[in-house]
Amino acid sequence: MAKMTQKEMTRLQGIMAVASFAAGVAIACVCLFIVPPPGEISNSAISIVSELLVLAGAILGVKTSYDAKFIKIESDLQRKADKLENNE
Repeated sequence: MAKMTQKEMTRLQGIMAVASFAAGVAIACVCLFIVPPPGEISNSAISIVSELLVLAGAILGVKTSYDAKFIKIESDLQRKADKLENNE
């Protein structure tokens, strides 16, 4: 199996962040605006799950943002180093 590059990993993390955030918001909206399903699932259990999904999405989103910025900084530094090396 091929190893994922940093860019592919960052993209995957971004997709996971958006998906978990959207799932958390969807579950929260269902809990708030739609009659709860019959059974023993309480609203508090569903709201805790939705809050955890939103938290996971936020954490992954922040990490992905920092990863993307670090990749950009690294490429800028590499470009400047190459430029200095070519000028000498």
